[in-house]
Amino acid sequence: MRQQKDPRSLIIRKRPSLWERLRRAVILLVLWLITGFIIYINVCFLLGVYSDALVSDYLVLNLSLHLYKTLAILVIIVAVLITFFGTLHINTLKRRAKHREQDNA
Repeated sequence: MRQQKDPRSLIIRKRPSLWERLRRAVILLVLWLITGFIIYINVCFLLGVYSDALVSDYLVLNLSLHLYKTLAILVIIVAVLITFFGTLHINTLKRRAKHREQDNA
């Protein structure tokens, strides 16, 4: 006899369309390029490498060393929080799966 599964436990995943995946990829690529450019400008200034283009980009982006340090600390804090909560979530899911396997056995 077949066991009935609880409908609330079913997970339905919808695959995004090709257009949606391309749109997300372009957005992520642009964001990473901007981030890389800002890091490049800051590293050049920290190393004492100056040029007219770098100075103008630095002024346009209104960057400062204090802001750079603050953002670096913020990125580290967010990375630690994401790692912590991700680990908690994965452990919770593993525990639930283990209990479900024991219940089904």
